[in-house]
Amino acid sequence: MITLIQFGCASGPANVNRAALEVDTATLISATVNVANTATNPDTHATAPPSTNHAEALLAVSPEMRAFVDSIDPTLSPNQRFRRILRTLKMDRFALDYDLNTTTTAAEAFAQQRGNCISFSALMVALAREVGLEANFNLVEAPLGRKSTTGGNGRRLTQNVLHINAEVSFGWSSRVIEFNFGPYSRFPQRKLTDAIVQTYYLNNRALELSHEQRNEEAFVLLREALAIDPDSSMVWNSLGYLYRLTGELELAEMSYTQALNLDGRNTAAKNNLLRVYELQGLRALTREENAGELKRKGS
Repeated sequence: MITLIQFGCASGPANVNRAALEVDTATLISATVNVANTATNPDTHATAPPSTNHAEALLAVSPEMRAFVDSIDPTLSPNQRFRRILRTLKMDRFALDYDLNTTTTAAEAFAQQRGNCISFSALMVALAREVGLEANFNLVEAPLGRKSTTGGNGRRLTQNVLHINAEVSFGWSSRVIEFNFGPYSRFPQRKLTDAIVQTYYLNNRALELSHEQRNEEAFVLLREALAIDPDSSMVWNSLGYLYRLTGELELAEMSYTQALNLDGRNTAAKNNLLRVYELQGLRALTREENAGELKRKGS
């Protein structure tokens, strides 16, 4: 079983003591190009894919979103306009169909009305900023949520689900906006930078693509996430998962080890690393058995 960390709509692993091991992270990241291309086309020479900034798409305002904002009386103050936006959305019964495994951008959430807490929070932040208000994301430190699912290769996965929301400043006060305008969470909350939430978005999307066996695209997103935040234990855990999917157990081991170097409390990475050790042992045993069989046939 593989344990992944995703943002949906709830985390707090137990403490794990582990001595730090030196890991060549540059090799791990650059190896994703070779592994991804080999997995999709063994005869293709490995080259880096075109550089695209997927992270910026998370908060990009679409023409449809801008038209909606422009339809709100421009003579009102930014505070009044955003309150009117919220009231209009509620009156129109706007809501996202919740899907943990569909992390949409703000524009996609607005158009498709589908996604998870990252999607809804991004939409609220983008709309608030469009009228000139300050807005940010919060990590909700709620109890660990878990969900079991099946990956694209049929393996059973356990997803540790985290939760974020949006907070909009009205100058003298602020308002926290939960998924689909739900009740305010009473759990402690911590402000997040856009960059950190972008890594969450890229991590989610990479895992979603891997479930569809689109590993090359998934590797691209994880490389981008690590370029933004090379110290993300969560993303290193996901990279280990992709390496394991493609049969690169040594690279998976190194990725999980780096995840633990960065956060010894990452029990997902610890459990996944132990599983890799088991697979490496089975692989070595199989090689020994095959060698013995060949030796007997040759005698």
